[in-house]
Amino acid sequence: MLNETIRTLRKNRGLTQEEMAEKLCVSRQAITKWESGLGTPDIVNLEAIAKLFDVTIDELLSSSLPVGKENVSRTEFDILSKSDFDFSVGVANSLAVTFHDEEKAIVEVYSDLEKESFKLAKVKLENGRHIDLSVVEAKTDKRHLSVKKSNELSKMDAKQHLFIKLVLPYDYSDKVELSGDIEHLRLHDVIKDKHIEFGGKARKVTIENCKGHVELDNKVDAEIQYDGSLRQLDINQIKCVSCLYLKDGAEANVVNKGKFCQLLFKGYENKPTSKHGVELNGFKSELTVIK
Repeated sequence: MLNETIRTLRKNRGLTQEEMAEKLCVSRQAITKWESGLGTPDIVNLEAIAKLFDVTIDELLSSSLPVGKENVSRTEFDILSKSDFDFSVGVANSLAVTFHDEEKAIVEVYSDLEKESFKLAKVKLENGRHIDLSVVEAKTDKRHLSVKKSNELSKMDAKQHLFIKLVLPYDYSDKVELSGDIEHLRLHDVIKDKHIEFGGKARKVTIENCKGHVELDNKVDAEIQYDGSLRQLDINQIKCVSCLYLKDGAEANVVNKGKFCQLLFKGYENKPTSKHGVELNGFKSELTVIK
């Protein structure tokens, strides 16, 4: 079972639940739920667990998938010239974004719902630039699938059970625009300078090992886990209250450029000379920087 596998891997590594939680940027309560079988990590956390313990996701899930491997959909596009990408996911539990050296854009979609509930997703690339993700409802005759953009899957189910990963080519992507209503946005291992902009709702954001410039045009209160790796992080919000959690060893010059916005520090001494900038923009918002 997955819960037993996670517990065994943690103990073999000599980690406490608190130490594992810190490495994954989750709460200790989340680890407890996973190990007791009362909860299941989403695809973003599954990837993080696999990476932490140096195993593949297949190995991690080999005896524990709640559904078959057919519930993972993978779509690849050959990218032949530089483009700006606009990636919209609608409603989902999580979106993980990274880059690679191949000349392909890859979209992976995972769900822990029953296979019969719906055909996972239809992904299409328009004009070589715009990636549009639509969930497809499965009919009795699966040769006749219809794309429904409004009620193909309840928003509640998508928010709980739909997990998406986007991998873009370093050499053929310039600016990347992301949008959606998601619980967890994760940007990770972007080792070349890129400009990524998110617009929509992301209640949790994790940024790890990234270079370049990230703009978060977030419309909800958010918890942002950040390791200080970016050249510039812009947090643009209107009437929101958010927290920026800086990992140990991270430093940044955090400035307030919003209108009627408030910037607070809790356990963190600002570093005005840092080469890593964080900028609060927007209107009547509050950001607390915590370390």
